[in-house]
Amino acid sequence: MATNVKPDELNYDHYETKKYDDQIVRSIPGHEELHKHIDQLVESLPEEPKILELGVGTGLTAERILRKRPNAEYVVVDFSEQMLAGARGRLSKYDVKFVNGDYSKIGLPEDNDLVVSVISIHHQETDEDKKRLFQRIYDSIKDTGAFIFGDLVTYRNEEEAALNEARHFHHLVENAQDEDSLREWAHHHKHLNKLAPLEDQVDWLREIGFRDVEVVYRRFNTALVYAQK
Repeated sequence: MATNVKPDELNYDHYETKKYDDQIVRSIPGHEELHKHIDQLVESLPEEPKILELGVGTGLTAERILRKRPNAEYVVVDFSEQMLAGARGRLSKYDVKFVNGDYSKIGLPEDNDLVVSVISIHHQETDEDKKRLFQRIYDSIKDTGAFIFGDLVTYRNEEEAALNEARHFHHLVENAQDEDSLREWAHHHKHLNKLAPLEDQVDWLREIGFRDVEVVYRRFNTALVYAQK
């Protein structure tokens, strides 16, 4: 199994949508800033793009993209029915196809103008699993398309990795709603996340064939990469 967790092992699977939305913004350093960059990146899309989102969650990212491109043909995938229930409610006024499944295992729609995944791919078990997924994403994108990849990462340099890890946990402590939330998110980050170095992932995307790969934003363990085919 490429994905290292099941839905019921993740905090969000037992959260109501409103609570999850609050918790994810509190727990991910730079969450709002990362999404402001995504807002800018989607401006280059055609007026009616074909978009695939992997790991949609409750639809926070999808809603922002659809505000910019309301006529998009939008497909979202998530392996949690709880998350999809939240996304269905949030995105009800748009033309969205909802797929309940593990994107590491199911077939992906082809000819996408954009594939987007935010805070999700780090749950692929190994580096090889991540590379294989990147290849499948590349193959699903049109020749003129792009991949927006926002995720939790680490770094090749051990001192830089340790420093950013410390800053990440400090962010969790400072922003947790309460002790129970801190306990859950700290455990999640330390024991469930499978972080790969940002530099390695940029290299993998280039080796697969993306012609232009740019790190658009980063804060501690959070990074946003824009890869154009």
